[in-house]
Amino acid sequence: MAAGAAAGSAASAAADPAAGTGAGAAAATPADDHDSPWKEALEIFFRQALELLAPGLHQAVDWSVAPQFLDKELQALGVPDGPPGHGRLHADKLVRVRHRAGADAWILVHVEVQGGGTGPRARARIAQRMYRYRTRIEIRHEGLSARAGRVPPALFSLCILVASRSGPDRLECRREFLGQGVCFSFPVVHLAQWLARWSELESLARTNPFAVVVMAQLQAVRYRAGARRVGPAVSLVRMLYGYGYGHDQIQPLLRLIEWMLRLPAAQEPEYLAAVERLEQERKMSYVTIAERRGIAKGLEQGLEKGLEKGLEQGLEQGLEQGLNQGLEQGRIRGQADLLLRQVQRRFGAMDADVVQRIRAAGMDELETWSLNILDAATLDDVFRD
Repeated sequence: MAAGAAAGSAASAAADPAAGTGAGAAAATPADDHDSPWKEALEIFFRQALELLAPGLHQAVDWSVAPQFLDKELQALGVPDGPPGHGRLHADKLVRVRHRAGADAWILVHVEVQGGGTGPRARARIAQRMYRYRTRIEIRHEGLSARAGRVPPALFSLCILVASRSGPDRLECRREFLGQGVCFSFPVVHLAQWLARWSELESLARTNPFAVVVMAQLQAVRYRAGARRVGPAVSLVRMLYGYGYGHDQIQPLLRLIEWMLRLPAAQEPEYLAAVERLEQERKMSYVTIAERRGIAKGLEQGLEKGLEKGLEQGLEQGLEQGLNQGLEQGRIRGQADLLLRQVQRRFGAMDADVVQRIRAAGMDELETWSLNILDAATLDDVFRD
């Protein structure tokens, strides 16, 4: 399909985001991996996620202090995912943030993103799991705080049900016997409710990049057949390019859109052609599927250069040199992408000069900076010799 046709399909998809998938879709979509994109999305856009999904908590946080992600601690708590076949856990996060109340006041935020069924039995299992997490987190941090002579942090639990369109705004886990017991209550977000508020979500996405993540997730839920995903994916990219975000925000958002709306290999050329047309119209260029694959783009460039050199130096020698050069370019690009994510997670949003400096660096510099970030107190420390 031509790029123009893909763009036309995108317009219709944007107008009706809740359209069905249809039984006659051309290609089945490969199994989606929503665990990884949700974890990355929450790390990169945690502040914006709370602003959209938990505004009361967002207002209670002192955002001048960067959030600290406690992934290893969460894994060490050992809460099981539950029996197979009862809905797949997408992602969960434990994040430490500063409370506005003062320098010694902290909040632990436990976020769970859940797919699968959302009926009464499924909700009961989710509530039990969230309760187990809460009790283990509280026990651990009460002990740590007591040994350090500090007040234990507050704890906020939040559950995001990806495919749920309706239901109670809070879930409960009750334990009672002979007139005594406990009741744990926590808020739940029914993410698919935004399908009925799509225009509002588009408007919010102009200033809140996490709204773009939500739109990508909802389109992935609605369009499970691969051929039908091209239009929604291009539509999201078109909107994203028009929102005026900087490179440091567009790059991860584009990667998350492609990650959530995963396309079969046969549909990738159609999508890339439509995106290239958009980039030519707006005279901008960002990461695409090929670059997300790491060294694939470097190999492609290496083959092109190899063919050019082959005309002058002999095809075999030129291809060998081009492939080696492409592999090296791919390694450098991958190392730069990794360092950019590390710097953003450690120090927050970067200005364009920092991004350009990392993009322009060679492998030796990137390896040095990647080691420096392990103990860097400031951004300048990362770039020391």
